[in-house]
Amino acid sequence: MSKVAVVLSGCGFLDGAEITEAVSTLVCLSQAGIAYQCYAPDRNQMHVVDHARGAPTDEQRNVLAEAARIARGDIRPLTVLDEASYDAIVFPGGFGAAKNLTTFAQDGQAARMHDDVKAAVMPFVTAAKPVVTLCAAPLILALAAREIGLRGVRITLGAGGEPLAEAIAAWGQTHVPTPVDAACVDEERRFVSAPAYMYGEASPAEVFASVKAAIAALGGFLG
Repeated sequence: MSKVAVVLSGCGFLDGAEITEAVSTLVCLSQAGIAYQCYAPDRNQMHVVDHARGAPTDEQRNVLAEAARIARGDIRPLTVLDEASYDAIVFPGGFGAAKNLTTFAQDGQAARMHDDVKAAVMPFVTAAKPVVTLCAAPLILALAAREIGLRGVRITLGAGGEPLAEAIAAWGQTHVPTPVDAACVDEERRFVSAPAYMYGEASPAEVFASVKAAIAALGGFLG
């Protein structure tokens, strides 16, 4: 049985992992007969947002402790992720991709991956193992491609035109407009991305369809 690492960036779309996308990922992997293990950075979030008010608070929360809510406690620190134990790596979306996995929220086009994220994902990229990213998480694909000098990598963030898509183009990659229920697949690099809640008005059913398309594409690589 194939096994993948799922990297969560917290719990809640405004400051961590988007919950519908994360849960859909686990459901779709289970439906596809693909085993998984969840991971998250063991450090504080960039900030904490009160999702009822949509505004930051003065709290501090740990990314791993928050992500454990989604993983039902079965989660490991990102620093212990060993690429050799997995066939692929998957990143659900949410603003945590821009806030806790990369520095995009602060630095825009000067963004970088956090060191623990870079150490986790780059071995998959260099080993040509599939990398799947949803919603805002394709930032990681673009940054990983830039890290090893790749250009023209096919990536989607939905319809395009927003700052994230503009950054991907500025980094030399190719943004591919993609419907909410489809995935963008770069066959050569074995990269998969799907828009999910990049279409902000998408229904949970449409988001699930987006995730399912991405996991189906992953299944094509895993055989």
